[in-house]
Amino acid sequence: MAGTYLSEIGSGWWKYLIGRIPSVASLMLPPFQTSRGGAPMAHGLSKSRLQAFRQCPRRLWLSVHRPDLQQVSEQTGQRFQIGFQVGDVARGLYPDGVLIDTPDAGAALALTRRALAEQPDRPLFEAAFQRDGVLVRADLLLPESGGYRLREVKASTWIKDEHREDCAIQVWVIGAVLPLTGVELAHVDTAFVYPGGSDYRGLLKPNLLDAEVADLLPAVPQWVAEARATLTGTEPAITPGSQCHSPYDCPFQSHCGADQPPQPDYPLDCLPRLSGRRLQGLLDRGIADVRQIPADYPLTRKQVRVARVIQSGAAERDPAVAALLNGLGYPRRYLDFESMQVAVPLWVGTQPYQQLVVQWSRHVETAPGHLAHCAFLAEGEDDPRRAFAEALVEAVGDVGPVFVYNRSFEVGRLQELQREYPDLAPALAALIARVVDLKPLTERYYCHPAMKGRWSLKAVLPTIAPELDYSALAIGDGGAASGAWRELYHSDTSAERRAELRAALAEYCCRDTLALVRLAVFLAETQP
Repeated sequence: MAGTYLSEIGSGWWKYLIGRIPSVASLMLPPFQTSRGGAPMAHGLSKSRLQAFRQCPRRLWLSVHRPDLQQVSEQTGQRFQIGFQVGDVARGLYPDGVLIDTPDAGAALALTRRALAEQPDRPLFEAAFQRDGVLVRADLLLPESGGYRLREVKASTWIKDEHREDCAIQVWVIGAVLPLTGVELAHVDTAFVYPGGSDYRGLLKPNLLDAEVADLLPAVPQWVAEARATLTGTEPAITPGSQCHSPYDCPFQSHCGADQPPQPDYPLDCLPRLSGRRLQGLLDRGIADVRQIPADYPLTRKQVRVARVIQSGAAERDPAVAALLNGLGYPRRYLDFESMQVAVPLWVGTQPYQQLVVQWSRHVETAPGHLAHCAFLAEGEDDPRRAFAEALVEAVGDVGPVFVYNRSFEVGRLQELQREYPDLAPALAALIARVVDLKPLTERYYCHPAMKGRWSLKAVLPTIAPELDYSALAIGDGGAASGAWRELYHSDTSAERRAELRAALAEYCCRDTLALVRLAVFLAETQP
């Protein structure tokens, strides 16, 4: 047939006109401009480019005209990797599906046309469609009576606004050439418990977005027109702001920030929990640096303390903390855990994004200055948590304080281990009772200008032991450590790379507990 208007499909949810629907044969026309190699030409639009435009027109312009300026963070790379793994699971739920397995736009369009014509009753993965120069790839197209159900898959645990816009763009493109019976977004269900045997049925929770997408559809043509106008113009003069981090971190922040006035040495966000109203009030008075705040300006007790230290340039340490710490006996143990969170559970009985302990480091101080170290790093493919707990119970002994930094993390994991392994619960409970948290002690009794109102261990340590610098380590923070553990458990990681990662993880976790030792010693020193 030549075409028909789509006003209602399936249950009648599509209460709008999306455009004309040609036959599958008409898809043989080459509607998307491609370069010689078949990839999209530089100024073509895609779903990801439209989403970049929705975040910030300047981001879209730079991604097309100056991609060399982008700096992709390690966290962004990890997010993509997690998304790929969830996508693999989604496809695995439909073993008879057809994967359009090519990054080349022209080839993907051709393969999609062929699959629709020759195998219309099979699910399609990564099918490619184009409308008015906008290319999209659909995660899943599921055939059913009257057409196809579009299912977008996300590794997140809830539906976000940008996901709704994502689906609207896809429906605007695909619905113009293919009858759609509905649109769903499937996200990770954290209530899912992995039964083993690679059975991931139930991992993804589909949500109908028919009505929400219908509300957004009329706006899509305007997004396309504005994005296209942005690409044909000069670089937009947009000042960095909250859009640089929402909904995703922009890879062009260094470029866009280069032409901005230099930030003050002590910006107002150094003040803990400074409300947006007070922040704006200070800025309106021409005050951008904490050192400019007048003494009579109303601040909280904690903010007053930070401002006083910054304005004086002198650290403050209350000697009362020394008395508290020196009242604790020996041996003293210093403990740090590392965990990983995976969207696709690896071990029976675990859940998506559950904090899974895989590593600990322990320093023991048998007497002042007498240190020894031991550590646990998970090995092999089996669930390491019981071995983690058994080795830990042995390593911490049964007497003396156990120092941590931010007890909610370590104690939370210990409580989870108690529930998982009831026979170890008494020993773990005894360990919890001995935990001493250095973070609230540091926060209450110590403040340094260079900390800029922050009391994370990474903020405190340079002020007391600058030689323990994390920047020189291959793994320098907990996020990188968690990503390294995910890489370790990935089947494609080589033996050589695994050895590198294990060495880096061991060094990082050891640095954390050594930092606790230095912090406790510093706080316990008697001041002259």
